[in-house]
Amino acid sequence: MKNFRQFIKSLKGKRVVVWGLGLNQGGLEAAKYFAGLKAEVIIVDPKSKAELEKSVTVLRRFSNIKFSLGRQEEAQFNGADLAIKNPAISWELPLVKKLLRKKLRIETDVTLFFQYFRGEVVGITGSKGKTTTTTLIERLLTRSGKKVVLGGNIRVSLFSYFNAKSLENKNKIAVLELSSFQLEDLERIKKSPRVAVVTNLLRDHLNRYGSYAKYAAAKKNIFRFQKRGDFLILNKEDKRVREFGKGVKSKVIFYSTAASNNPVLSNKNNQSNLAAALAVGKIFKVKREVAEKVINSFKGVPYRMEKIAVVKNITFINDTTATIPDAAINNLKTCPQKVILIGGGSDKNLKFKGFAKTIAKKVKKIILLPGNATPLIIKELKVVAPDLKRIEVGSMDKAVKTAYKSACAGDVVLLSPGATSFGLFKNEFDRGDQFNKAVKKLH
Repeated sequence: MKNFRQFIKSLKGKRVVVWGLGLNQGGLEAAKYFAGLKAEVIIVDPKSKAELEKSVTVLRRFSNIKFSLGRQEEAQFNGADLAIKNPAISWELPLVKKLLRKKLRIETDVTLFFQYFRGEVVGITGSKGKTTTTTLIERLLTRSGKKVVLGGNIRVSLFSYFNAKSLENKNKIAVLELSSFQLEDLERIKKSPRVAVVTNLLRDHLNRYGSYAKYAAAKKNIFRFQKRGDFLILNKEDKRVREFGKGVKSKVIFYSTAASNNPVLSNKNNQSNLAAALAVGKIFKVKREVAEKVINSFKGVPYRMEKIAVVKNITFINDTTATIPDAAINNLKTCPQKVILIGGGSDKNLKFKGFAKTIAKKVKKIILLPGNATPLIIKELKVVAPDLKRIEVGSMDKAVKTAYKSACAGDVVLLSPGATSFGLFKNEFDRGDQFNKAVKKLH
């Protein structure tokens, strides 16, 4: 175990590059943290100052932070002692490889956390359901009296916990949502969480990985470096996830929504996520009555099939985190009636045939946002649902207004794009926020 106190002492006056500022707290918290340690911080991001204005504004008060925006090239790292890389920047990027060859130390919040945290780690991954499952596990453990650290890909930077009190307390449990990108980071340091949870495996991020096999390989890092005595919790109802349990060192536990005398069965929403959380709860000896209280009070998490409002008996649901076709398919199937769907956006090298077939069965009208995935969806819809009314719009505000005018009392307007948000929006959360704002304007 590396010494955290020595690490922070070594950074005073050193040059730290925060590579990838972004708008989702990660780069921002990293910059604030290292600036607070009296390091010389340089922000490097290919995005422009205007694109990053929200984050840049927060950091202007630090005299030891400098900005080098609008590009990313070798010269920006000259004299650097440490680089903190955004997980979205691939280890396969030529510039990353070049800097590693020059012996620059490159870390992420995840790699640093795993090197210095002395408590137990519960890691959750999967194509969908990660955030809900992570939230449930945190609530189960917290309600049981455990000291819990919550972070990772859940929009909570791990740098929020970079202090001796949090990192050196052996009694703490870290509950971390881990994306495939963050799991690539763990591969670099050959670490896996003691308790690993895999919710499902769908086709995603093929624009980065090129093949499903490479994407699945990245997910396997959540248990690749586990030891005997560790736990691997797998969704029995997902055939691809079941395969992960073959030949591993850790103890494999399968969970299922069909498990007998399981309080999860009384909650019809999020059943699979609840079953995963309960499996973790058993490892940490969470009492049944505590689990039932958490389950009965759980209302879901924002941006995931979240009911925003009912306007003149028309229900508006925000499912902006359905950034892949499979996620949108699954959520459309849960709708009891045909809906007015707001979909489309940017492609991740995925297929939309199945999405189109589900739309044909579950959607009465589709309103499409701009992006290179939208014509692919339209192409498939022309085959399976040539008569379905399609309307293309240029903004979320227009999409919501159009859906509202098209809806009748009792209808559901569902934002479940089946594609990513980039281009028209900063990210899927910005897309969801714009949907919420547009719906509020209807009142």
